[in-house]
Amino acid sequence: MKKILLILTLVIGLSLALFSQATAGNGKMRGVVLNAATGEPIAGVTVKLYLVKQAAYYRPSPTTDKNGKWKAFHIRGGMWNLDFEKVGFEPTKLSYNVDTRPGMKRSVIQVKLKKMEGPALDAGIVEEINKARDLLNSDKVQEAINEFTAIKEKFKESSGISIVNLYIGNAYSQIEEYAKAIESYEEALDKYPKHNGLILSIGNSYSNMAQPEKAMEWFKKIPFEEIDNTDTLYNIGVGFYNTFKYDDALKYFKKAIEINPEYAPAYYQLGMTYTAMSKTTEAVDMLNKFMELDPDSPDYQTAKAIVDAFSK
Repeated sequence: MKKILLILTLVIGLSLALFSQATAGNGKMRGVVLNAATGEPIAGVTVKLYLVKQAAYYRPSPTTDKNGKWKAFHIRGGMWNLDFEKVGFEPTKLSYNVDTRPGMKRSVIQVKLKKMEGPALDAGIVEEINKARDLLNSDKVQEAINEFTAIKEKFKESSGISIVNLYIGNAYSQIEEYAKAIESYEEALDKYPKHNGLILSIGNSYSNMAQPEKAMEWFKKIPFEEIDNTDTLYNIGVGFYNTFKYDDALKYFKKAIEINPEYAPAYYQLGMTYTAMSKTTEAVDMLNKFMELDPDSPDYQTAKAIVDAFSK
């Protein structure tokens, strides 16, 4: 019996080691999530961490404590995408570069979530939604979709239940079924027309489907002054860049790095935009900053070639 238990322990330990290997390193992140209206900490926010260059999630996803604080240790350096989610609040996302060089200062990531406008769900429904979200966070996507769909049918008479479509859309996005994701997001948007997170998700889905014009239609529905999300600003800026509207592109990229000074992709795009505008000094400054922040980026060699050419 002891031998069997030992074998099981070794197998489980090996599985966990393999599962975490893609994101394991000597870096760390820590942050706090606050209510945008009151400034009070929010407990129970799920923070999904996605390491871009490894295309892997950090597991398990941390959640905020009673003081709104969360942390993730022993993680690999590089650019991470962070999603902050809690039922009743608008989900938000940002990108953060983890620098593992000795002596580098690690800032506390502060995020403010906005209360969702519209009818609230009662505690029992929220509990069932959270259980389905746990499946999604464990990559059991189809099981999560089935659970969300069952919850939507079970509580179809409940005010506010349409927000479940947001999570169904997220599940379809996770498996790259973007047309189905858009359908779910739009169903939720009918009940929550001012939900910028839903508008952003629809725009991102069209962008992932290589339909930039449709993506831009949706991104432009969000007023510039209301955008406090680096990915949204970046995506809209790229849309302007691709249509040669460089002054507009600069505005969005600059705001992205004002919000997150470590958002490396925005520095790269700023450099490329300044290059297109023949502003060499500005281009070199931005591309040098990009290379400093993300030396492992596939765009590093392009940036270096431009800097070297301008420096001759």
